[in-house]
Amino acid sequence: MSIHVIASNETLLGTLRSSLQQNALPLASAVLRPPGPSLLQQLQTLDDAPPGTIVLLDSPVRPNNAANASDAASDDLASLETWLRQRPQLNVLLLSEDNSKSLLMRAMRAGVREVLPLPPDPDELAQSLKRLSERSDLIRQNTPAQPPESADAAPSRSGRLVAFMGCKGGTGTSFIAANMAHILTREFDKKCAFVDLDLQCGDASFYLGSGANQHSLGDLTRQIDRLDAPLLLSCLHAVTPKLNLLAAPHALENAIAISAQDIEKVLGLVRGFHEQTLVDLPRHLNALTLKVLDMADTVFIVMQSQTQDVRDAQRLVKMLRALGLDDAKLHLLVNRHKTGGWVSVDDLQRAVGLTAQHIIPNGPEWVDEALHTGQALSAVNEHTAVIHALREATASLLPSTPQKQRHWMQRWMGQTA
Repeated sequence: MSIHVIASNETLLGTLRSSLQQNALPLASAVLRPPGPSLLQQLQTLDDAPPGTIVLLDSPVRPNNAANASDAASDDLASLETWLRQRPQLNVLLLSEDNSKSLLMRAMRAGVREVLPLPPDPDELAQSLKRLSERSDLIRQNTPAQPPESADAAPSRSGRLVAFMGCKGGTGTSFIAANMAHILTREFDKKCAFVDLDLQCGDASFYLGSGANQHSLGDLTRQIDRLDAPLLLSCLHAVTPKLNLLAAPHALENAIAISAQDIEKVLGLVRGFHEQTLVDLPRHLNALTLKVLDMADTVFIVMQSQTQDVRDAQRLVKMLRALGLDDAKLHLLVNRHKTGGWVSVDDLQRAVGLTAQHIIPNGPEWVDEALHTGQALSAVNEHTAVIHALREATASLLPSTPQKQRHWMQRWMGQTA
């Protein structure tokens, strides 16, 4: 592991150098950034840096003109995003005088690992560098020394990407997403991938096959430099002939090492082989979830008709709008809805500011059996009100409509509805 420092003035350069020495952290280089050249030119001197390398840099000191200051910060983040797109295994720690939420979100989108205030607090800086050092060790240990040549990548076509995010924990987001994936393949005959990106608490592998998968997303990202079609296919778990699962990493240390750029590469390849790619996201916003939200064609926001869900959904929708996501991309799904509950659908819609496009009724008996046995709900009972509502929600992703269910006597006699 090595640390490279790029600073915009001598004072900061000396401060950062001293901090590294005091904490016994390896300093590979410390250079002064001249005012003329762009940040990209400075970064390109580190093009050959090994995986896990840490780059510590600051945004330029604010000019007197606020507009110029904003432009300078935007240029820096654009340079970082361009550079990190090809080097996802590097770690960038950015120091900035701007502590606004908008800068933090743009920095995460660019692939920056952490943003600290400028001037830096010595203890906070030391803690951040130690965290990144631990992550660098994991990346270095899991990166092949000489990756083999990659085969041809995915086909040129790109399937639809659908993201699922719960407004809070316990809304049933993973269950909803997993069962919609089943419906896409079983009833609409679509080739579908389910990607579990709840890296710390992912349980989609149980909903889709009772945890029988042998490989995970971590097996792909540990070898991101040689990611190709054969490697991807070897890590997918075939739940059914047309439904593939890419499970969350089995170990926490593998999850920590995954970057937003890794996810972008993986999802880009997955989409090339599937008509529909469904992604289960954690509820918190970070660089990884922001990358998926940007890539997604549709984002399902899952909530229940309870007071605390309304408050959290309201906050989440506000943040997503601030990040530039259009309302047309956001699909509000109300799960476990009970008629006559604490919050009516009308009140919920007014509070959140979105129309509830999909309402899944409460059906604890059959849902509990599916949850405990690790089966799809349609395999437990395909005629519940819950599965009918899920079928309608799934159909909204396609240009077709769900087939009308036949009466039991018509099915027995072989007649059509």
